[in-house]
Amino acid sequence: MYVIFRDDIISSDDIRKRINGETEFTVETDLTKATKREDVMSFKLSIAVENVDENGNFDWNDENSVDNFFEKAESLTSEFLEFFPKYTIESSSAYKWDEFEDKIYLIVVIANVDITKKKLQLDILKRMMKQVD
Repeated sequence: MYVIFRDDIISSDDIRKRINGETEFTVETDLTKATKREDVMSFKLSIAVENVDENGNFDWNDENSVDNFFEKAESLTSEFLEFFPKYTIESSSAYKWDEFEDKIYLIVVIANVDITKKKLQLDILKRMMKQVD
């Protein structure tokens, strides 16, 4: 799907390929169409726990460990901004750990700064979180 970022038109398929090829993340699902907006991209992502913090020890039973790993995974999504024009913002939320595959799942939404960070986090990201398992 094509998305408008001010004067640029960007293919979510191209971004998906770059995320898969140039980052530690894997795009599980392109949720761009589900945003029902022409100016927002969204993806369901996964990342191996060892790629989040190779020195850390993830412990599902320790709330601090879970929060720490989820926050680190979310912060790594900021590197996607280099794939977009200058005035772009992103927000992400980790929501699940897959015990068998040892992966953390996240949702990321990316938009132009014309959409406020608050709207991106509290409206669009929240709606995208309802789209996943």
